[in-house]
Amino acid sequence: MKRRGQLLSIDALLSLVIVVMVVGVVMNTNDMIKAEITNLLDWYDRANIANNMLDVLTKNPGYPEDWESNVGNVRIVGLRDVDYQFALDYEKLEALNTSINGAFIQNSYLLNLSRGHDFEIEVYITKRDVNASGRFPRGETNIVFESNPGVNLDINGSSPNGVFQVEWIEITKNNGSIYRNEQICTSLKSGNLVDLENNDVLEFKVSEDITITGIRGEVIGPYLIPAGSIVTINVLVTQSKGFQINYGGGSCSYPYSFKVTGQGNVKVSVDYIDYGNWNLTSRATHFLNLTKPTYKFAVINRSVYTDENVMNASKVRSPWIQYERRDFVVKKKIYNKTIKVGTTKRVLVSGRLIENIPAHFYLEFQVSGTGNATFVIVDDVQVRGLYIEKTAQTSSLKAVLFWRENGQNITKFYTGNTTSVKILWGDLFEELPPEHMSKIVELWIYENNFSDLILRDKGDLDLLLGPLFEQTRIKLWVWDDR
Repeated sequence: MKRRGQLLSIDALLSLVIVVMVVGVVMNTNDMIKAEITNLLDWYDRANIANNMLDVLTKNPGYPEDWESNVGNVRIVGLRDVDYQFALDYEKLEALNTSINGAFIQNSYLLNLSRGHDFEIEVYITKRDVNASGRFPRGETNIVFESNPGVNLDINGSSPNGVFQVEWIEITKNNGSIYRNEQICTSLKSGNLVDLENNDVLEFKVSEDITITGIRGEVIGPYLIPAGSIVTINVLVTQSKGFQINYGGGSCSYPYSFKVTGQGNVKVSVDYIDYGNWNLTSRATHFLNLTKPTYKFAVINRSVYTDENVMNASKVRSPWIQYERRDFVVKKKIYNKTIKVGTTKRVLVSGRLIENIPAHFYLEFQVSGTGNATFVIVDDVQVRGLYIEKTAQTSSLKAVLFWRENGQNITKFYTGNTTSVKILWGDLFEELPPEHMSKIVELWIYENNFSDLILRDKGDLDLLLGPLFEQTRIKLWVWDDR
């Protein structure tokens, strides 16, 4: 029986309570589902940041496509090579590393790629390096001692009487006969003396440092010649037996010692080569064997860092970290027609020589001041050293090319004018072996204290160089330290 004033029955109230409970459960379930979906989407978004970022970086050349030539114009960073779609571009990797700064990050949309999150990039590229140590070969050619009517050729070693020691001695007479070491004593010696005549050639390898000076009115020299050098004396003019080897107090057996006298009208020319004791090496290290990355940097809260401690501390503060790693092939060819040489060791020319170099192609070194520079040349498995030097403002720029072949020291000397010296490309990079279609060639600057050293390719070496293709690995971390 319904009472007066009663609005709802117990059944209706119970139904209303049940409806409210169902609606509440549905709404709560909906919120939970929405939260789960949001978390899932957030996780999926985070999980793909590193993957998507690497896709954009490595699957397109960027915009503009040649942004590495003018990083100030970059809009989108891409590392893919324009001509070789299967490879990354070495110069783009270099530009990414050397140009990384706040403005570069903003202009290149790197922060957009990471969706504003922090990130770190490590690049591992198969490493090529060269090293040189010791004393570089030096020498002089055609030093003429010829005051009128002649000079006294004064050669001194460690002994006060002019006697010095040599590893070997050889005399080539003007009739072509050759006498060496003990043969000189048994065949040419008269008393303590061996007379040298016009057009005779005296050659010896010194076991100690010596000096050579020409004295007659003016002084020519002295020239300091270190132990281990080979000295060649060409007799131009000698009168009244004025030029002699004096064995007084010396020895006709090893170790050989003697002194050279030139009392009278003596005119000679002297060449000497100091082979030095340089050691030249070239080494390639596969990227898997590198203990440190070739390039490494991080962007944390929109600022660039290279300190590993800062990077690790930031990662620790993040609730999540995403990591991606991919291996690639990188195209590497380094060449410029004109090169301004700095003071830092680096490769100036690198590639694969695919044709023999024409005989008229040469490389010109230009300077205006004094100084010296050391280069290392990699020619397949052969390593050569090149040393250029200008000692005074009015002196000529000189160069010496040095290498070892079949256990022998080989040198080539070059003399230019006061501002330049020319060296054939074919002297640096020899002909291709018959069984090879190509070979790796590189030119490195190792040390340089010229303030204005410029290299100019007087030929078209670029047309003969193909690229190297070497392996590389890129690692990418993305996290959120906010």
